[in-house]
Amino acid sequence: MAKVLFINPIVREEDVPRHVPYGIALLASIAMDRGHLVQVYDENAWRKGESFIKEVLQADKWDVIALGGITTAYGSIRSIVRLAREVCPQSLLVLGGGVLTSLPHEVMTWLPQVDVGVIGEGFITFPEILTQVDAKKSSWDKIPGTISRGRNEKLNISVQRPHLDDLDTLPYPAWDLFPLEEI
Repeated sequence: MAKVLFINPIVREEDVPRHVPYGIALLASIAMDRGHLVQVYDENAWRKGESFIKEVLQADKWDVIALGGITTAYGSIRSIVRLAREVCPQSLLVLGGGVLTSLPHEVMTWLPQVDVGVIGEGFITFPEILTQVDAKKSSWDKIPGTISRGRNEKLNISVQRPHLDDLDTLPYPAWDLFPLEEI
């Protein structure tokens, strides 16, 4: 099973950390339910800076480093993916959330370190990415709801994934992995 590190980027530099990372907490829970080893680093809550993020990245041999957020988190995301690619060149970097969904081509162009983007809801898409990682495959364009790099770095957008109809199928978020006392 994949070793997954979720990083919650800083949402707004000028604001106090009060944003609960509901999407990442759900994805962490889904990944753990499927047997993956999951850790979370919440940079938005702790704000320890680049040197600490580097320590987190070096703490294990991550198969997947996943992050996402809204557009105001772009600056933090950009810094994190650059550092992650440098420190963990073997890891698959996955980006999701509104920052990618709003402008998938542009964001993937601006962030060449990102391997796979999740467009729209990731509750089914992200576990399918982890299944490919476990199988040592990388047919990202075959997974609905993704944007990925193909030959010559050409961006490939797969078919759109429909929205999840029954939200009651989602597990309880993995709040125990987050420093909620900081929010």
